[in-house]
Amino acid sequence: MRVERDARCKADFNDWRNNRVEQLTYRSVTQYDELRQLSELQGTTWPSEMFTSAAQMKAAVLHGGSVIAVYDDGKPAGFCYGFSAYDGKEPYLHSHMMVVHPDYRNRGLGTRLKLEQRLWAIERGYSAITWTYDPFQLRNGFLNVCKLGGSVNVYMHAVYGTDRHEDPSDRFLVRWELASPRVRAAIRGEYAADRRWTGYSVLLGDVEKHDVHPPGLERNFNGEGYLLAVPRDAAKIKERDPAVIAAWKQRLRELCEQAFSRSYRIVGLLPGDDAISYYVLEGEQKR
Repeated sequence: MRVERDARCKADFNDWRNNRVEQLTYRSVTQYDELRQLSELQGTTWPSEMFTSAAQMKAAVLHGGSVIAVYDDGKPAGFCYGFSAYDGKEPYLHSHMMVVHPDYRNRGLGTRLKLEQRLWAIERGYSAITWTYDPFQLRNGFLNVCKLGGSVNVYMHAVYGTDRHEDPSDRFLVRWELASPRVRAAIRGEYAADRRWTGYSVLLGDVEKHDVHPPGLERNFNGEGYLLAVPRDAAKIKERDPAVIAAWKQRLRELCEQAFSRSYRIVGLLPGDDAISYYVLEGEQKR
């Protein structure tokens, strides 16, 4: 059965890859000197306190982890790094970092790196990959739950502490079920979407306009699904009025934790208007 599953997954990916016109090279990296070269790319994306050393990546690739890089005529343009993890039930790959050089952004490299990582993981027996992201980074949200078919049912508090505004670095934990029908459909370009989503009740509205949610609705969580509003430009709102984003994050945190404890999970992202978009929550029976 696993052989058949792996063959289907590879076929999906090869169909996607064959429809791309791309002159870049993607490959696994295991040699220390090359890992050192890749580690220097982190400065184009992450602050220094977030860096992962070449030595740490080397240790990971020796023990079930992966570094996959993309090269343009021998020059590194980006990479993704993941390490072997275990949740007490099964091993999986945790994708800790992705870096794409600014000169190569908006060209689909991030999506391709994730798909290369998926294929690498399947070939080595992993059935899932996880990673974290900021719920207010909506481009990442669209990639994670729509284009890739991941889902979220874990909300993590202050993963990397707080910033200068005392704003906690809360994160969603994405789970990518590598061989699921949902993920395979997403890779074929069938983005996660459902016409019924627009009819779901709004649990969290535009906090900046004090349109938080219908009172008491979240106490029951007996509907098929719900919508959670998030601002399209959280960074600008935060600079203008940090208290607004703090309140929005606190309410999002509360509602997500209540919903996740009742077996709901985030499965999509809907455009709203110029100011907000909506995360889509659905219950166990809908997935």
